[in-house]
Amino acid sequence: MLKILFLGAGDFGLPTLERLAGKKDQYELLVISQPDRGKGRGRKQTPTPIREAARQLELPVLTPKSVNLPESQAEIKAFAPDYLILIDYGIRLSPETIALPGKQAVNLHPSLLPAYRGPAPLAWALINGEPVTGVTTQLIAEKIDCGGILLQDMTFIRDHETRPELSARLALIGAELVEITLEGLETEALTPRPQDENRASRAPKLKKDDGLIDWQLPAGQIFNRIRGLAPWPGTYTFHHGRRVKIIRAEPLCDTPLLNPPPGTLIVAGEHLQVACGGNSRLEILELQPAGKPVRSAAEFLRGRRQREVDYFSTS
Repeated sequence: MLKILFLGAGDFGLPTLERLAGKKDQYELLVISQPDRGKGRGRKQTPTPIREAARQLELPVLTPKSVNLPESQAEIKAFAPDYLILIDYGIRLSPETIALPGKQAVNLHPSLLPAYRGPAPLAWALINGEPVTGVTTQLIAEKIDCGGILLQDMTFIRDHETRPELSARLALIGAELVEITLEGLETEALTPRPQDENRASRAPKLKKDDGLIDWQLPAGQIFNRIRGLAPWPGTYTFHHGRRVKIIRAEPLCDTPLLNPPPGTLIVAGEHLQVACGGNSRLEILELQPAGKPVRSAAEFLRGRRQREVDYFSTS
């Protein structure tokens, strides 16, 4: 029986944890997640999705401030893992931690490495309008996301897929890939291959300001940002100084030869369109004014003060 040290925090690792936990005759697991965090307006202490799943699966789970602390490493050494599996843990591993498993330390990354190295690969793949993405199992190296590639699985990105939807789909693909990777490593059928540095690209951490919509961009690019930045930081604009989140939208295929300036609102009955760069238009389907619930475009228009010329802006 293989001993697996599973490090994770977010939803992306859930299918893998559940898959490995379901094979008690093959794998013995020790789970390490991050400590509970304050969540919501009341800052109620809430466990990570991985910690909660480990509790429900009746798996031993530790939540140290960092896995790199000496006391954490002492507990790991007592467990004596064969493999370390890292998925969406959120803390960089020290060389000492990487060296803890008896065989290999493996990471599941949601991109086709070396493309989109970094903490936000799915967001940037969608923002950039990539047609395909995938998952990669790789050996963990001291330099993040730069270890040797073990296996990859590619998938096409669906036309209207949002980041949460794509993440959920890739998490399922990744769970199977992790198990195949473990089997390949055990039988010595897998040989890691180095990454091609000439093909490397970055996926930097998202910032709140990334969500501010520039209406000078073509509608297709704005649509991709809405998909890629959901649910956080989300995309937003301003309507006469008041912040408005754009929840759902659709780029229009047929637009007139001449558009009003970018950001101008175009109202047709209960439909709300916005003029964008490149003589394009975006139809707004759902939006959320500051301090209000999400509402349809029709609901927004009914509550809007009528103006001869109206617009969304960047401030």
